[in-house]
Amino acid sequence: MDAEDLKPPLEGRIYGEVSGWMSILGIVIGLIGVAVGLSGNSIFNYSMTVQDLLRGYSEDVLWVRDSSIHSEPYGYWFLSVAANGDGVAMLGIAIMIYGGIAGMFCLLLSMLINRRILFYKRGLYFLLAVIILSVMLFCAWEAEFRISV
Repeated sequence: MDAEDLKPPLEGRIYGEVSGWMSILGIVIGLIGVAVGLSGNSIFNYSMTVQDLLRGYSEDVLWVRDSSIHSEPYGYWFLSVAANGDGVAMLGIAIMIYGGIAGMFCLLLSMLINRRILFYKRGLYFLLAVIILSVMLFCAWEAEFRISV
């Protein structure tokens, strides 16, 4: 075995780098948001939220009672409160989620460029990658559509 055989395939490295770095970026942004939120710049009254959680209130009641927006948000609500710590933290979570989708999309593009990988195992890996990306996009779309309607 030579060194070339021990290296992971380019497609795997592309997926890993894109999704990994986007996840790290999202974690850093999320931690900054948590720090900003804990310093007092938050849309939630955290002490009231913990008390209401222990009382057994549902999430829609928590949003109405304990947040400064006084309603349950839908869609990309965190963009409208991006100056607050909670908005920054949710932006970090969104970036982490989209990291997997972007990584899978880049993986598919790299598979299309490399015919050897594209037809490896009679195209089974490419087909599985298409199915996985389709399921990820469908679930993201369905969650957004279901929430915003």
